[in-house]
Amino acid sequence: MKRIAEADLHAWATGALVCVGVPDADAAHIARCLVDVDLRGVKSHGTRQLRRYVGEFRDGRVNPTPQIRTLREGDNIIRLDGDGGAGYLVATQAVDTACAKAKAEGLALASTCNHGHVGSAGIYARRALEHGLISWGMAGGAGWTKTEDPQATVWNAMQAPPLCFGVPADDGGPPLVLDMNANQFKHGTDPEEALAAGYGRSVFGSLGMRFVSTLVAGALSGTLEEGVERRFEAATRGFFFVVIDPDLVGDGAAWRARVREIIDESLTLPPMRGTEQAALPGTLEWQRERERKETGIPLPADHREMLDAIAADLGIGPPAWRD
Repeated sequence: MKRIAEADLHAWATGALVCVGVPDADAAHIARCLVDVDLRGVKSHGTRQLRRYVGEFRDGRVNPTPQIRTLREGDNIIRLDGDGGAGYLVATQAVDTACAKAKAEGLALASTCNHGHVGSAGIYARRALEHGLISWGMAGGAGWTKTEDPQATVWNAMQAPPLCFGVPADDGGPPLVLDMNANQFKHGTDPEEALAAGYGRSVFGSLGMRFVSTLVAGALSGTLEEGVERRFEAATRGFFFVVIDPDLVGDGAAWRARVREIIDESLTLPPMRGTEQAALPGTLEWQRERERKETGIPLPADHREMLDAIAADLGIGPPAWRD
């Protein structure tokens, strides 16, 4: 499988976004988020999403030059309007502001609306980890689908947004980062068949997460407000993020040290059947990131062909692949 150096992929992705009107600094930030996801080996996101973003910017469905504005701000709250722009920009600003507030107040929350896709939710949990903060976040969208289809069930009423949780630990090993989708039946499994087969807890757990995400990160953020005129068609997303300083409830330093011990001890246990090693949420991504920073990012043929096609479409050189 061919690889590409982290710096080369970042430079190329930045250039592709600049070609469709995104300012240099914003393009570099979005590209940084995408490449970091590729480093961690999350196949569904990362630069695989570039074709979608390039199309949205070029077609005017997402604003390439948003002016983010504050809707509400207090000692431990920040609510931002993304002005129809890329979700990465407004979500990052909101999360960074909330982290600063949490360091001062112990706890803070951020909410955003009127923007595009925020990408892999784990991006933001990892930003909070840099400050030693516990985090919980979810993305939402205009996902309430009131349909006239007589065959539609409650399952069809909500989209399946991403969720993330981050738990900080002392340096020296992987963090605990849960980065997942609210729908545990995305890949060809019919939830009604799963229900009939006796997997009711999984089905209703997934359904519950879908509704909570849509109502909190969608409705509470203002994304589901009816009668709102949207200047940018694809700017239908919202984001909700909570950060907690462990010092708020105890000795944060001692707690982070204990978290490190528990994670490290857990990774010495025998792996589960069908797996090669013991791993917790975030372990494998942490390992891949460390390795790929040294050896380059491997991308499969279909991914490389998609990026090459974007390059041809935009009239720029292809990414610098290497064997």
